[in-house]
Amino acid sequence: MLQVLPPETEPKVMHTSEDRALAAWQELYPARWLLLEITHEEDGEPLTGRLLAVASTDIALVRLWQEHTQQGKITALLYGHSTDAGPTVVA
Repeated sequence: MLQVLPPETEPKVMHTSEDRALAAWQELYPARWLLLEITHEEDGEPLTGRLLAVASTDIALVRLWQEHTQQGKITALLYGHSTDAGPTVVA
């Protein structure tokens, strides 16, 4: 199910308990910045996480990111899949 949020400057705090693959979170929240708590990684590569907050700009998530980092949590700041049209290829 695709979730569309209106543009906003303040992050929407989610604090979900659900673990998902990072790409799955990115598909659920296209064209939004996501702050995730990493729950599983392999060889230093984050694989799954819990959604902490969503915002229209990355700067809106900095305060929350700092708070979680100071608590010793491993976090990731990701951008959801872009909804902009891609380049047109002419052969």
